[in-house]
Amino acid sequence: ITCYVWMTGFGNFSFFYVKGDYGWLRVIQMLWRLNFSVILLMWTHGNTWILYYICPMHTFYFLMVYTIMYTYHSVNHSKWGIRSKLLLFGFAIYLVWDV
Repeated sequence: ITCYVWMTGFGNFSFFYVKGDYGWLRVIQMLWRLNFSVILLMWTHGNTWILYYICPMHTFYFLMVYTIMYTYHSVNHSKWGIRSKLLLFGFAIYLVWDV
């Protein structure tokens, strides 16, 4: 599952890096695609959302990649721009979850 989540995140990163499409329509389409079937299954089977843990995880990582790529998107194609953003966000994740 870790490899699948990583590949999905890399695919989202690649899309934002190449296309540069940060519109709300893209966000809504992705959130709908990731969560519609889960919501339907929850309602029909009476299960909780966390039972389908892969979908909340993909939703979180999509929003995380979107946030990283959208914030100061003008520096995404500079030599140190995207590297700095990824390093800072990695440090922020470390502070939130490990400190």
